[in-house]
Amino acid sequence: MFKLNEMAVKPVMIADAGFMYAAKMSGQASHYDLFTPDAGELAFLADEIAPHPFYTRGFMLHTDNKVTDLVQRAYEHENAAQYLLVKGSTDYIMNQTGLLFSVDRPSVESMEAIGGTGDTLTGIVTALISTGMNIPAAAYAAAKINRIAGLYANPTPATQVIEIINQIPRAVEKVLKEDHGGSF
Repeated sequence: MFKLNEMAVKPVMIADAGFMYAAKMSGQASHYDLFTPDAGELAFLADEIAPHPFYTRGFMLHTDNKVTDLVQRAYEHENAAQYLLVKGSTDYIMNQTGLLFSVDRPSVESMEAIGGTGDTLTGIVTALISTGMNIPAAAYAAAKINRIAGLYANPTPATQVIEIINQIPRAVEKVLKEDHGGSF
């Protein structure tokens, strides 16, 4: 991290799952540009004393906790990146000031059971950012693209993630053309 911070042009730093954990535990989470947690991973970020997701205190995982409350808590304890794309039945794009965007349509319930859909979302947002798109816009577009790719794949809980991946180009085209005439 010290070497990256010395660079004239710092790379965009994006972390999902394991690397998010390392960023939090090293005290360097705030140096990152984007984290892509799900609700359980967000609870770990919000728990200022948990050294590992396994040790997240129970009240953090209680269903009454709202994503916005957990995000606020993660920022209070400097355990969050500049932006968060929180994956779930509703995807939330947030920063320290609060909610920027949310995406809940299309809703493809069977995607929740398919391993790798969070990885597709992280990959899509990373690809969009690499084109020069700003992080909030890329996160919003990625959330929509991932959901539409899932819809196009018409998945069941037995669907393999490659079937969704194969639909990403088609979903990218649809989202980028519909939202702002392709000028995101």
